[in-house]
Amino acid sequence: MPRVLYIHTQALRAESPHARRTFQMLALLARAGVEADVVTLPGGDPWPRGLAGRVYRTLRVPFARGLPPYGGGARRAWATAAMGLAAARLLLQNRYDAIHCADRSVRLGLALAWLFGVRLVFEWRAASGHDLARWLGRRGRRALRAVGLILTDAPCPLAALRATGLLGRVATLPPLPAPTVAPLPLPPARLRGAAQSFRLAALALAPDLGDLAPLLAALPRLLDRPNVRVDLAGGTPAAAERLRRALAARLPPAAALGVRPAPSGPADLTAFLGGADLVFLPAANGPLSPPELLDAMAARRAILAIRCPAYEGLLTPANAMLAPADPRRVAAAVLRHVRAPLLCAEHATAAAETIARERAYPAAAEALRRCYALALEEGGRP
Repeated sequence: MPRVLYIHTQALRAESPHARRTFQMLALLARAGVEADVVTLPGGDPWPRGLAGRVYRTLRVPFARGLPPYGGGARRAWATAAMGLAAARLLLQNRYDAIHCADRSVRLGLALAWLFGVRLVFEWRAASGHDLARWLGRRGRRALRAVGLILTDAPCPLAALRATGLLGRVATLPPLPAPTVAPLPLPPARLRGAAQSFRLAALALAPDLGDLAPLLAALPRLLDRPNVRVDLAGGTPAAAERLRRALAARLPPAAALGVRPAPSGPADLTAFLGGADLVFLPAANGPLSPPELLDAMAARRAILAIRCPAYEGLLTPANAMLAPADPRRVAAAVLRHVRAPLLCAEHATAAAETIARERAYPAAAEALRRCYALALEEGGRP
């Protein structure tokens, strides 16, 4: 069984998107038959049991928990030095087939891979905001010889990668739904149409819930119907409370409206989506489908989303409804679901089938196993 040293340059914040991707990668490595030991900064949340072989922590780094995933500064330099010392000690004491790292730890991984003669596998995440081909072009050919595999979460332009000489070592592994999200019961058939109770659950992606603006402008038209309830979730408790007060000043006191902070994890998200006929998602930035979309599809919920590139890879007219960011069009789309007898149930079923087909853990683990086998087959010093 291959054994790798996974370098995690953050104090673990278990509910962050960065940690979510790390957990997914470690789970896929285990499924692929790769044993991973983790070296990370101290002061974070407890690591889930069974996710890694062993979890090692560096020497103390001041205010490590507040260190952002990206950026520079004195604390980052201190953390990098502590990580380098801890990783070097582990590489001297144990035999590892590869070093696996992500984002900010790539430069450190390159140096350690060259120094200790092991292969380097690194993840390039779109959230970094940097261009992979441009970054590789600034590295020396000698340093890049240590690279056995590059895992990206979003496709990169092939022409730009070809110029780096590493095109054959780049594989795309898109984000996956949380493994603990299970399909919920289907939304009931709307045999009584608009006379039957209907619940819309909306998930904000922006911290201030400002991206829900098209839906918020449509609320008077929706909540004018006595059988329609709308629940909004997103942001921090303070941001959710500010929005609740602002809406209370604009809407009638009897409006069937709830506002709460963002779900704290997959279990909380599933509870929020339970009983919802339809899930609204605002436009997402960047090329990646947000976790909220993946989990809502896996939970077997009908989806109404604002049209944007992040959704178009998974959502089609067969499994969801896409609308422009226009309040009148959003309201019309919601009311169409209210009136249609089987639209919510049909879209919920198709969405769950799509995510199971396109983002299944067994298929992703098998793809990762093949990539790792190819990356490590040369063996010896890179």
